[in-house]
Amino acid sequence: MVFRLRYDALVEGALFAGFTVVIALFGLLVPPLFLFSNIVTPLPLAVLVRRRDLKTGALALVVAALLLLMLYGRPVTVLMLVIQMGPLGLLLGLLFKNQVRAGVAVTVAGVVAAGLTLLTLVLGFWITGINPFAIGPEMHQGAEHILEWYRQRGVLEPEMEEELRHLLGEMMQLAGLLLPANLVIWSLVSTFITYYLGQVVFRRLGYVVTPLPAFRLWQFPWYLVWILILGLVFFMGGDVLGRQLLSAVGKNLLYTGAFLYLVLGLSVVSFYFARWQLSRLVKMLLAVALLLYWPFAVIILITLGILDSLVTIRHHHGDKGGDEK
Repeated sequence: MVFRLRYDALVEGALFAGFTVVIALFGLLVPPLFLFSNIVTPLPLAVLVRRRDLKTGALALVVAALLLLMLYGRPVTVLMLVIQMGPLGLLLGLLFKNQVRAGVAVTVAGVVAAGLTLLTLVLGFWITGINPFAIGPEMHQGAEHILEWYRQRGVLEPEMEEELRHLLGEMMQLAGLLLPANLVIWSLVSTFITYYLGQVVFRRLGYVVTPLPAFRLWQFPWYLVWILILGLVFFMGGDVLGRQLLSAVGKNLLYTGAFLYLVLGLSVVSFYFARWQLSRLVKMLLAVALLLYWPFAVIILITLGILDSLVTIRHHHGDKGGDEK
């Protein structure tokens, strides 16, 4: 009987390892599907851990990594993909298996995913020597294509060309500088989508899952403000000491923290939209106003998010629930 159970686990592990390889290969071989593939790739491992155990899931991950290496080659690419997707799939399986509250589960998975993203950046720099903050020639070439497009249509005057080139150069420098933060933010967003899809899959398979809290009830812990505090310290310290790397770390922390508090600010607005029971027309007008005055609205929303995180302003207006996201 024990042998039968082990045999079934091995067969099931091989099957789910195959699913993982197929999904990952779609993303690697068809670039437009890469983002979608990254979102879905952890799910087979999560289902396997939920059905069996962590040991079977880890063994399937090793098999999937070896198959990817044989079928796709490019060891560095496979290594980065396995590091980013594999542990996340195993973790999600454990979270679903232990029926961890949805808010806590998403938070834990998001933090782990962000850490894995930073790990792949460091490993990529160590293995390839490519600085993630550096601006590649492709970006410079893209800027020249933009300038050429304007020249051909006669909308770019000679005296404006240098100014536009300088502006594009600054934009590319900023994009390169904030690349780690953007990758971390994407890892948080994609992890949330993966978790949501995982809930759908597990419900279809007949498992009990804890539902995600409504967006208007999302809560962030007060200590999240340390991201902004550390960002300011690193940013200002890097400028004073002349350490560009330290300043870059600070800017990335500030950018990531601002995004998180922006999301929380939108949750606060959503809460009051529902509480005040505004008409659809008024809600649409307010949404349009937010879009029209977006730079100013971003500051307001981030401020609302920070205040709600520190003093939970919604709790003072009758809201007693909501999981921490």
